[in-house]
Amino acid sequence: MPGLSRPPFAVTTLCCLLAGLPAAQAAAQVADLAFDGPLALKKERRFNVMADKDAQPSWIGIGLAPPVKNGDKRPLFLIGERLEGVTDQTAIVDGNVEARQAGYLLFADRVRYKIPDDEIDATGHVRLLQDGAVMETPYLKMRLADQIGYTEQVKYNMARMVESEFYAKKMTVVRVATSDSSSSGAPMMLNVPNSYGLPTVAPARRPTEVTGQAERLDFEGENQFRFSRATYSTCKPGQEDWYLQAGTLHLDYDREIAEVRNATLKFKEAPILYLPIGSFSINGKRKSGFLNPSLSASSRNGLDVSLPYYWNIAPNYDATIEPRYMAKRGFQLGGEARYLGANYRGMTLAEYMPNDDQTGERRYAYQIEHQHNLGRGVSATLNWQGVSDDRYWQDMSSRLLKTSQTQLLRQALVGYNPVSWLSTSVEVLRYQTLQPDPAMPVARPYFVEPRVNFNIYKPNLFYTDVMMAGQYSRFTHPDTVSNPNGSRLVMYPQFSLPFVHPAFQITPKFGLHLTRYQMDRMMADGRDSVTRTLPTFTLDATTVFERNIRWLGSDYIQTLEPRLFYVYIPYRKQDNLPLFDTALSDFNFAQMFSENRYSGFDRVNDANQLTAALTTRLLDPQTGAERAKAMVGQRYYFNPQRVSIPGETTRQDYFSNMVVAVTGVVLPKTYADLAWEYNKTEKTNDRLSVGARFQPDFGKVLSASYRFTRDPLNAKKPLVKQIDIAGQWPIAPRWYALGRYNYSLRDGQLLEAIGGIEYNAGCWSLRLVGQRLAALSGAPNTSIFFQLELNDFGSIGSNPINLLRRSIAGYGKTNELPLNDNQPSF
Repeated sequence: MPGLSRPPFAVTTLCCLLAGLPAAQAAAQVADLAFDGPLALKKERRFNVMADKDAQPSWIGIGLAPPVKNGDKRPLFLIGERLEGVTDQTAIVDGNVEARQAGYLLFADRVRYKIPDDEIDATGHVRLLQDGAVMETPYLKMRLADQIGYTEQVKYNMARMVESEFYAKKMTVVRVATSDSSSSGAPMMLNVPNSYGLPTVAPARRPTEVTGQAERLDFEGENQFRFSRATYSTCKPGQEDWYLQAGTLHLDYDREIAEVRNATLKFKEAPILYLPIGSFSINGKRKSGFLNPSLSASSRNGLDVSLPYYWNIAPNYDATIEPRYMAKRGFQLGGEARYLGANYRGMTLAEYMPNDDQTGERRYAYQIEHQHNLGRGVSATLNWQGVSDDRYWQDMSSRLLKTSQTQLLRQALVGYNPVSWLSTSVEVLRYQTLQPDPAMPVARPYFVEPRVNFNIYKPNLFYTDVMMAGQYSRFTHPDTVSNPNGSRLVMYPQFSLPFVHPAFQITPKFGLHLTRYQMDRMMADGRDSVTRTLPTFTLDATTVFERNIRWLGSDYIQTLEPRLFYVYIPYRKQDNLPLFDTALSDFNFAQMFSENRYSGFDRVNDANQLTAALTTRLLDPQTGAERAKAMVGQRYYFNPQRVSIPGETTRQDYFSNMVVAVTGVVLPKTYADLAWEYNKTEKTNDRLSVGARFQPDFGKVLSASYRFTRDPLNAKKPLVKQIDIAGQWPIAPRWYALGRYNYSLRDGQLLEAIGGIEYNAGCWSLRLVGQRLAALSGAPNTSIFFQLELNDFGSIGSNPINLLRRSIAGYGKTNELPLNDNQPSF
């Protein structure tokens, strides 16, 4: 099939120019392009080229070879109504022009292609589609292989995937677990396991769009765009409620950052921020720079302003420096440093105030956490924290160290695990005990300096499982008058003989509990050392039945799992033994199947008892995931209780309270959790915790909880009696109401109240939240949070997101989901 040989040439019908390909191959590629790929035409198009208007139609391939640059041999396809040019030099296409190359699609009224320079000039209604970007302009000039060129009076739209805030953490660091003993009622929150299928978090990645316009756009290579006198917004085109107006805007998609100069941030056409120079992340990933400023107000600190600076030192190192001003107290400097390596990870937090205007004292807080794998089975852990005074948490309402603990852990540990069946460790354990309320003193625990642990577990050794638990502890106390120092050595060898069958399992276990105490001074009986030897025996038997059922329109596998657990430990008098770290454990399902009702080794209960329990589960037949579970159990005693600790009421009955637990998805999108301890003798509830959570969709959640704990010494006043109601729900299109009400019926006191509204406009959101939190002592603290968040750009005001996620189980950040205006939001 011959090519055109005489320049100039003219074609008066629909035509195609293919660069550097034989005619037959060019025709085949055009046919393929018409049907395949993201830029393919939606209907078949034929390309007929005629030398003049009287000639018969025929397929013509124009043999023009563009220069090869950077190894790029991709052909360029031009489609239009009229074609003229000079062979191997220039091609000009007029009328509804389409220019196609892998990764590009361009529409224009007229296109001029310079073959030696691989340069394209497009004029008239130019529309360029490139890697998720759409640009409209009257004129464009670009060298295709180099992606260098410019355009003028351009409107652009760029689509990208970004990480949701829930997943876009600056760096993942595993922290040592700490407890929150605040009075806000955190234990009542309904935390739903992922296997139950409720929509608890946003997708990990979500699409976002950047729109704007500019007087000039310079293409500076692949993924490099420089705009002059431009706007930038994540709102839909034509609906730019907010935008950044910049003299210069550079979008660098290699580093995924944007740099601006002489920029003004406008919201509803009102300027709210001026940036002479600045930069921000395009996709939410971490980069150095100032973070969103925080502005809030509280009754305890007054106006509270902070401006954190984030330093992205390296991919595995970062730091945050946070200057903070509190109108009623003064200036504070806070900081956080984190690091992550192949064999170590950790973080350091610190806050320092040289002078508190209210107390006239220097105040500070710190926390150091480090975990290290030293190799050859050796590991190290450090968790050390402290504050300057007893009321630090109540006065400062810290946002970096969000806790109200009264026992601050200080732990250093070195572990050694040379083989799979042996683990050893040496640790030092201390506490800083805070006394926020003088009327309710907090007991100071013993320090452990040091403690040596070793554990041996050798399964299937001559058909038995062999175990050995050993521990040496040196206990010290600041008050040695009423709390004498001493040492404790424990050895507990055990072996079991498990009989395992697919339908049942029976495991007898024998052990010998050996303990020796050495005190620094004489005890009441005149001795400074004492020993204890106790044999133990347990028998654990369980079996599993299964059946297929259908419930609430879904298929499940239901199990029925009866279990018997027998314990025998003879009585030994232990009143003369010290109490270093032992307390009475809560009675629940986990404790029902343990040998000892006490935590620690200072007391070992006498036992001749049998626990009987029945468990049923609903399992997904496809995945095996647990959807619901119900348990009931009771313990039966064959001998009266003889071992006790000070303050414990000895058991008089020959059976324990009955314990019932139900948890799981009991109705569509409804999760329930029930824990009930019933005292049959007195026909009363000793403990009751019941809650339900309804969550049909992300951003729609309602939950309610009730918790009761009976005081055995005062029937009229329980230890705990609380209600907790929380929720987030749309009340109108784009409007959400949210709140929490945690009230102590026992004290007639509000523990925590949160109320607020949230507006989701799609590309921006507005939150107004108020919080009233009861303090351990003194007056409650009232705080107001106001935040204007501009999607995938930044926010202004105080951020209540962490508060809402902590206080409202299942809270969803609604602006992380696409907004569908065609569907009602409520």
